[in-house]
Amino acid sequence: MIFDLTSPGRKTAVRIIFGFLAFIFAAGFIFLGIGTEGGFNPFDSAGGGSTDDAFEQQIEDAEEAVEKDPNDADALVNLVVLRAQSGDAQLQIDEETQQPVGLTDDSRAEYEEAISVWQDYLDSEPRKVSAAAAGAVVQSYRLLGDSEGAIAAQKELAKSDPSGPNFSALAQLLYFNLQIEAADKARDQALAESNAETKKLLAKQFEQLRKQAVKAEEEQKKQPDSASGGGSELADPFGGLSPTDPATGAP
Repeated sequence: MIFDLTSPGRKTAVRIIFGFLAFIFAAGFIFLGIGTEGGFNPFDSAGGGSTDDAFEQQIEDAEEAVEKDPNDADALVNLVVLRAQSGDAQLQIDEETQQPVGLTDDSRAEYEEAISVWQDYLDSEPRKVSAAAAGAVVQSYRLLGDSEGAIAAQKELAKSDPSGPNFSALAQLLYFNLQIEAADKARDQALAESNAETKKLLAKQFEQLRKQAVKAEEEQKKQPDSASGGGSELADPFGGLSPTDPATGAP
């Protein structure tokens, strides 16, 4: 259940705070090279044109390769990334900002296909999890508003490649989901795997993010539904796009 504040003022404040922190973390991670080497940029192809022109043939070729050998890890990775990119290309884009503002039926279907192929990929027991495939799936889950799915995919990557960047991304997702204890552990692992300069910057960013996560958790406990166990998450400011009407483009 997505965390919902009944007070409009509180709801707006939390969104602004986490939106700002999301920007800080995105900028910081790019500066540090986190998620850029061999990774996946979810909006590289957003709004880039018809998926029939850009991806149809590539997806058909990738599917043929998987049919020939269902355990071909490289073919599965290729198909995961292509499906996710196809989803990006079909997002509803704001004409003024050129930023994605909503899901279409086609984009949702492609992200779900990417996730399905990802499961097949994990079932093939790859020697090392692909950062490109994991990144594509994490973003697919986030754009679908499934924070738990995104966390699970990032955990698979961090388990396979226990690096500072992978633990940093995991800690960020966990803080946004208000899983503070688990986020602290991932944060500590990220810092342990980072050099002195990177560690200093990350520590400051994580300190800010943790404070806001704790504040959000305290606000959550004040809500009437907290006693019944409702509202255990805060919406990820990076993802969870609203569905749009394919005919009008309106949410």
